[in-house]
Amino acid sequence: MDKGKELRAALAVMGAVAGTGYASGRELVLFFAQLGRASWVGIGFAAVVFALLTTLLCRWAGTSGATGFAGACRQLLGPRTGGVAGAMHALLMALTAAMMLRGAGEIGALTLPVRNGFLWGAGIALALALLVNLARLRPLPWVGGAALATGVLFYAALAADPRPVRVYLPGDTQLALEGSLPAAALLALLYGALNAGMAASIALRFSRGGARPGRLGLLCGGALAMVLLCANAAIARGGRQLLAQALPTVVLAARWRLAGFWLSAAFTYLCAASTLAAALGGLAEQLRR
Repeated sequence: MDKGKELRAALAVMGAVAGTGYASGRELVLFFAQLGRASWVGIGFAAVVFALLTTLLCRWAGTSGATGFAGACRQLLGPRTGGVAGAMHALLMALTAAMMLRGAGEIGALTLPVRNGFLWGAGIALALALLVNLARLRPLPWVGGAALATGVLFYAALAADPRPVRVYLPGDTQLALEGSLPAAALLALLYGALNAGMAASIALRFSRGGARPGRLGLLCGGALAMVLLCANAAIARGGRQLLAQALPTVVLAARWRLAGFWLSAAFTYLCAASTLAAALGGLAEQLRR
């Protein structure tokens, strides 16, 4: 048993979901913050779903001898249905990679003092992701660990800042699902399943050869819960009007003026590059097999 291998696998999994799970704040509003107090229950349930699905997938792959997500699908569902599931997962990886490239390009357009900043931002992220893949994804746990640690510290600092959050657009925000426990359970189930699917290839790849599925799932669920709790507390600090904003974390970080802008941009870019590397790695493995 290699406890270090389990930790590396968990960090790689967190790197795979950083860009889609907690980078911009919009996904947190959609799945959790709009539920008000019920969001805390939803976060706990989502972490359990994420941990359970990761555990079951790695355990099944280990028992069946499958070496990748496509192989695990064929072993579990049969050649035809498993092939369809593998193709859908490859499509998910391709769409995620495109989303991450677009997000990195938008950050480049906002921050880089060059012409065609969008293309430069997307190109640099793609180059970093390809370098990680050329190294057979070995740097991914380090990148994922950096994204996780930065996310926890960033959101915890935003939540701890007592200064008021200024939202300059007038209007009231009504929360139709506020306090709804059934909605919290449904959204948490969807969030946990989507992110488990996103990280499936990475979880299988890094769990080979000694990582215990139960411990790996526990580490993944605990890490996800930690960053989501900090992020939800930070968004709650901004009040209801913050929930209607396109980039809640940028509005929250505006209290730190120019430093807040750069911190927010760097954190989002790191998460996008990390998830892009994981998506390209999962897609390449699917195509090879």
